[in-house]
Order: sequence, then C-alpha cells, then structure tokens
Amino acid sequence: MKSQYNLETPYEKYFVEEVNYEATGLLNRLTNASKVIFSFDARSKIHRLLRDHQFDIAHFHIFQHQISPSVFAPITRSGAPLVLTLHDLKPICPNYKMYVNGKVCEACKQGKFYHSVVNRCNKGILLNSVINAVEMYSHYALGYYHDVSRFIAVSRFYQQKMIDFGFSEDQVSYIPNMIEPDSAYPSHDDEGYALYFGRLSEEKDVSSLIGAMSKVPALKLIIAGTGPDEKLLQKQVKRHAIDNVKFVGFQSGDNLRRLITQASFTVLPSKWYENCPMSILESFAHGKPVLGARIGGIPELIDDGLDGFHFTPEKEDEIAEKLTMMASMSRADRREMGINGYEKIKRNYSPEQHYEELMTVYRTVK
Repeated sequence: MKSQYNLETPYEKYFVEEVNYEATGLLNRLTNASKVIFSFDARSKIHRLLRDHQFDIAHFHIFQHQISPSVFAPITRSGAPLVLTLHDLKPICPNYKMYVNGKVCEACKQGKFYHSVVNRCNKGILLNSVINAVEMYSHYALGYYHDVSRFIAVSRFYQQKMIDFGFSEDQVSYIPNMIEPDSAYPSHDDEGYALYFGRLSEEKDVSSLIGAMSKVPALKLIIAGTGPDEKLLQKQVKRHAIDNVKFVGFQSGDNLRRLITQASFTVLPSKWYENCPMSILESFAHGKPVLGARIGGIPELIDDGLDGFHFTPEKEDEIAEKLTMMASMSRADRREMGINGYEKIKRNYSPEQHYEELMTVYRTVK
C-alpha cells in the first residue's frame, strides 16, 4: 500500500492507494468496505505488475483488507502458483482471531459466517461485522481460497485448525517462524524478575498474570509493552496495591534485549489461540525459560519441565504456582532450562532451516 512511511522503491507504482479503515462517515466506510470484498485498484495494479514482470511464485502474507484476494485470479491465470502464510485465521474466521466477547469462538465452522453479525465480532460494531460476514461469504463463493496452491501454517495448531475447518491436509504445510540465535547467548544474567513483553490487550490476559503476582509477593514482574488495556492494567495494579509489578512501556532494540537477558524467565498468559509467538522464540534465543498458557500454538513451543512450564489460561492460582516454582529454582537450574530452549532454537527455528523448508514448498507447488 502507498504510504508516506514507505521506503523508496521503483515498485511503488504497483502499490494500491492508501486505505484508511479508521475514516469516519458512512460513505467512506461503505467505500472502504467494498475494497475489502473486491479491490478494483488492487486488481488493476496486479495486472500491470504481471504485464511488466514474470514470476515463478506468488507468496502472500497479510494482505486481506488493503489488497484483498481480488488479485488471486490474475496471478493463477499467469501460471504462478500461489502460496499464503497464515499469520492469523482469516481464511476461516471473519475477525481472524477466533476470539470474541472475552472468549475463544469457533461458531463460524462449516461456513456459518453469519455468526460474525450475531456476535458483532468486529469490535462490537454491527456494520463492520456485517461487512466481515459479506466478505467471507463472497470470497468463498468466488473460490478465492481454492486458488491458493499451498497454505503455510507457522504453528501445528493453526495447521490443524485449517484442516478441521475443511481444508485438505496436503493443502496446508507447517513451517514455523524463525529467529537468529545470537552467538553471544544464551545469557547467564539473572536479575530475579519475571518479564512479560508484548501487546497489552484483552486476549493476552495480562490481567490474570497481575492477579497471580499478588499471590507471589517475593517475585517482581516487569511488563514491557503498550496497547488498549494498558491503563486498565495499571489501574488494576493500583487498585489492589500490587507493588511487585512494574510497567516500562513499549521497548525495542537494545532496551528490550537487555530486559530479556536480565530476566529470570518470561511469561505469556494468553487466553486466545496464539499462533507461533515470537516472544517465546525471542526468549529462547536469549537463553531464557518461558511460562506459557496451555492454548493455541504455545504448548507446542514449550517442552513442559524442560525449557519452561505450561499453565491453564485464566487460572490465577495455577499461574501463581508456576511463578513460584520458577522463582524458587536455583539460577543454575533456570540457566539449564534456558540453554535447552536456546538449543531448540538452533535445532528447529533457525533461518537456515526455515529457508530449506520454504524452498521445499516452492519446489512442490511448481
């Protein structure tokens, strides 16, 4: 998409015009809604791109609303196979998260996308939810997702969800996210605190983690991140006088790296279907064990008792138990768990392995 924030590129002439889905006014919203369902701009631009260049493979990542699947047919007619990486569950869920009104939701199974309207799945807004339902029905009616030669799921959990919702096993491959383990790690720093880093939103359930921390007064928790729930979470800490939780805001680069390397362990308390969370891979890449909720793709990344521990989502007492267990371990034992995670990264999640698996898919679909 064209944007003032883009780097300069000779390919910008093929980019779709900027789409602002936060625009107000009924006419603007309806115009943008039509682009979600079918973008004439994107179709025109992809025709131009295909006229000027020849491609072996078309590989899509997150594209749905700004570009839309209207570009699929011209690509497949050109003879280029189409590969789509699943960073979310949009092909089978109107709001892409399978999470609505504070809980996991699979109501749209078997193509029952009208549940998007019934549950007002798009931020509780009726019009937006209607648009998403129409989007899903029309995209399936037009056969867009059947044009995809291969889906790549970055978690086995998402791979199985796609199969459960009707896609064939040979249409969905598994290739996890990758990360480069820094040769200077695993870090043996251990400053005695737990770390959560990531988005502060309801589905991440940092609230339950904070509640659990009130039961583990000897342990300190640092929360690095921002998001729509940030003020609510700060109020929760203040209201219950929880003095072992500290917010440090959004962190990146060296500051985030320092927070991870000096932590005793990290925590991911989500209550929705996480895919392949980079926060877990980043923790392991720095030699840190992880406590993670037993949901979505989280438990397939953490070997319980070897490089971290699992807990039941939303169960504050159980989270507190696992926090206590990890905090009471010796530094040497935590270091050993962190090394196990670090070795797992080198073994299963390296860029080299990712490349080989990706090329295998490319060779298969050609």
